[in-house]
Amino acid sequence: MPSRTGVARALGALVAMTCAGCAFLGLGGAPDRGALMQGQGSLRESQSRMLDKQRLWQEYMKNPDTPEWHDQRQKIVMAQGDRVFDKGFDRVFDSMTVALATLECRVQNMERASGYISASAPALPPQQLEDLRLDGLRAYARSKGYSPELIGKKTRRADAKSPQPLAPEDLDDMVDVDSMTSMMDRYGGAVTLSLVRQNAMQTKVKIRFDKVYYPLQVLEYYRVVWAAVDKQIFLDQGLD
Repeated sequence: MPSRTGVARALGALVAMTCAGCAFLGLGGAPDRGALMQGQGSLRESQSRMLDKQRLWQEYMKNPDTPEWHDQRQKIVMAQGDRVFDKGFDRVFDSMTVALATLECRVQNMERASGYISASAPALPPQQLEDLRLDGLRAYARSKGYSPELIGKKTRRADAKSPQPLAPEDLDDMVDVDSMTSMMDRYGGAVTLSLVRQNAMQTKVKIRFDKVYYPLQVLEYYRVVWAAVDKQIFLDQGLD
C-alpha cells in the first residue's frame, strides 16, 4: 500500500490544484467559467490517474508476474538455460564459483557432491538495472490494461525544506516507482546452477533464475553469467 508520506503528498497536490482553480476567480468579479471548468477537469483527471496508480500498485504487490512473461521465460530457458562444457566436473565447478564471485553474486548454498550452487542474482550496472526495471514496470502496466505512462522515469521527491508541493504530473507516490523497485530488491532475484557429470571430460551446466519476472532482464542475466563463465573457463584452462 502507498506510504503515509505518499498519501500526504497526493493530498497536498490535490489541495494545490484546488487552490489554483480558486485563483481563477477575479477580485470581486465574476469567475472565469471556462478556466474554472478546465481546472476541475484537470482535478478529476489527476484523481483518476492516482486511483489507477493505486490499483496497479496493489495488483503488482499481489502478483508481479504475468502469463505472457511466464511463457516468454520458458522459451528463454529452453534456448539459453543449458550448456555442455568439454571439461571435467571439478574444473567447471571451480570456474563457476569464481565466475559468480566476479559478478558479485552472494553464494548461499554450495554442494560439490551434488553439483548444486545457489546465489543471489548477478549485479548489473545501476543505470542498466534501473532501465530494465522501469521497462518491466511499464510492460506490466500495459499487460494489465493500464497506460504505461503511469510509470514515470523516477519519483521526484519533494524537498523537505521547500514549501512547494509536488506538481500532479510529478506525483508518482501512489504507484511509487522507488517502492516497487525496492520491493524487487527486498525479495531479490536468485540464480541456481546444477552441474551434471556427462563423462570424465564433459560437464552439463543448467542455470535457472528465480524471482526475476521480466523476460528481458532474465535474458540479460543469462548473457552476463555465460560470458563470465566462458571467460573464467578460458582463464583456468592452464590449470588442468
